[in-house]
Amino acid sequence: MNLSSAQAAPIVALHGGPSVPSDYLYPLGDVVPYRSIVFYDQLGCGKSDKPDDASLYSTAHSVDDLRVLLRKIGVRRFHLYGQSYGGILGYEYLKRLSEEEEEDEPKCLSLILSSAPTSVSEVEENYTRLLGELKSSNPDATEEQLGDLFRVTHQCRLPVMPEPLVRAYEKAGTVWRGTGAISGYEAAPPKEGARRMPSALTMRGEHDFISEWSLGRWGDVLNTPFVRRRTMEGCGHHPLLEDGATYGEIIESYVSEYD
Repeated sequence: MNLSSAQAAPIVALHGGPSVPSDYLYPLGDVVPYRSIVFYDQLGCGKSDKPDDASLYSTAHSVDDLRVLLRKIGVRRFHLYGQSYGGILGYEYLKRLSEEEEEDEPKCLSLILSSAPTSVSEVEENYTRLLGELKSSNPDATEEQLGDLFRVTHQCRLPVMPEPLVRAYEKAGTVWRGTGAISGYEAAPPKEGARRMPSALTMRGEHDFISEWSLGRWGDVLNTPFVRRRTMEGCGHHPLLEDGATYGEIIESYVSEYD
């Protein structure tokens, strides 16, 4: 792994959940093969410690952990990628840096927010609405069948759940997990006078339960005029697993502009 390449800066990948570990993001290394990618499991899941004390978990604590990690591995310039909750974490990390006077931090060259919500309450409302639509069109379906229908319609539109996602759920945490852990989160712009954030690419699947409205709000929240939007046709919440080749081309093309 080369974390100091002058030609192709590494990508630091932040998984979602919260507490669904990085296993489901590992295919990113296959579709973006010519640069290093840093994966790590956030506190409470996967290969990381799993304390039972709920007070140790928060997005603010996760930002602290990310800063320590970047210093520890010695990365000086990188692209930041966040999927689902990982996008919230990535944004909050950059927001904190933009509001601080501290200059001696690794340089984030670009930000990718993949299926990352700006409003958790809107995600919960969207989930309820979409599930209700499935129930109306499938009145005899059991709760388990409705859950399966939701998965293949809005989460991962493959007939069989891909192995990396299965593995990630098997290793998921239990103390701090899901939208309930971050209930009430609303992305807010940095304070006035904050430094400008790096350029950003926001992405979602066509059938994602993360809405176009939520994706569009990143343009209002991010402290940069350079925010692009991309919707992947035929995909749900996991375009990396549903159409990896196209997804990889989009990611590599974007980050290459900012190396």
